Amino acid sequence: MSSAPTMANTRTTLRAAAPLVAMGATWAVRKGMIKGYEKSTGRAAPVVRSSEATLLQKVLWAAAVAGAITLIEVVVWSFFDDEQDDQL
Repeated sequence: MSSAPTMANTRTTLRAAAPLVAMGATWAVRKGMIKGYEKSTGRAAPVVRSSEATLLQKVLWAAAVAGAITLIEVVVWSFFDDEQDDQL
């Protein structure tokens, strides 16, 4: 019996890592968005707990962050998807 990893085992391992990759990428992009906003405007990002931001600013910020997070998840999951391997 061979103990060498098979392609199926490798795919399973990579697929198991996908949520961790998505979480790490989400954290990094969110932090980058906050730093970029603060650097470009000179003000704190309009996060939910911000007392200086209006409701509209908070909603627009939440929509931008949600869009970025959704894009990250689509990219990560499509990268780890089995169907991508069939297209190569």
